[in-house]
Amino acid sequence: MSEPVSSIGTLILILIGVMVTYYCRRNGFMVSQSLVFINFAVFAAWWIMVLLRRDIAIQSLNELGFQPVFLQSPGLELLTLISSMFMHGYPMHVLMNMLILILLGVPFEDRIGSKSFLRIYLISGFFGSLLTGSISLSNGDGVDTIHIGASGAVFGIMGAFVLLYPRLEIPMLLGPIFMHRVPVFLSTLVFVAMETLYVALGTIDGIGHGTHMASFIAGVFLAPYYSKKTDDNESSIDFDSSQLFKVFEKTKIGAHELQMIEESDEPELVNAWVETFWEIQKCPDCNTSLTPEAECLDCGKNYLH
Repeated sequence: MSEPVSSIGTLILILIGVMVTYYCRRNGFMVSQSLVFINFAVFAAWWIMVLLRRDIAIQSLNELGFQPVFLQSPGLELLTLISSMFMHGYPMHVLMNMLILILLGVPFEDRIGSKSFLRIYLISGFFGSLLTGSISLSNGDGVDTIHIGASGAVFGIMGAFVLLYPRLEIPMLLGPIFMHRVPVFLSTLVFVAMETLYVALGTIDGIGHGTHMASFIAGVFLAPYYSKKTDDNESSIDFDSSQLFKVFEKTKIGAHELQMIEESDEPELVNAWVETFWEIQKCPDCNTSLTPEAECLDCGKNYLH
């Protein structure tokens, strides 16, 4: 009876992840934002399991977490190299990972595009766990250790970000200090220096410092390839924003949305920001919403003429 019951928890977590993914895509969320929602939703569901049925929760963690021993006879268990990125062991674990992801992810995705962002995130996280798992298997040390968490993938994004936009200033949490504007290279230097020190000292604290460094390096190497892909995408986007600027000159609403439209390099991002632009437009005369044809729903005035 224990196996069917235990698999119920895993299926619930997978179903929740799929449902939240669908919700985020349907509502046009950025990939970085979607990943945060998915991780929080999966963790919340898993934590409820811990409180109600600890046996189901533990088994779900075993089934969705990655273990180096899975590499001995590769099979479907290798899918845990992906599923493990969405599992976290305690509230502060998921909170810190998601804080760093949202602070890094949104500005980086804005510049490199959603598809390239997701590829770097998944590949670097996959590679980091695969490499450290292979080393553990080779050494015969910790082969049954469960690897979970999004931190490897987050470090992959960090590596790609610092290579492509080292001088860009972003808000960042450095230990207990929140800084509103700090260059990417400086924030990365702090994180990488700490991880390097942990690895050099052979620190054993239940955190995958080696995975962090491996994923960071993977992100650095992936960045040039996907930045070229982004350049190709930029040249293929043909969107005339002159009409939007004409409307903005009259309503004075949507400056940020116009900036995002100009900077976005993926068609789906452009479309999402255009939709947002029209959603917030108001007629200067009667404060009624405008249609995508710039026509007021109340007084009928058209702001493209």
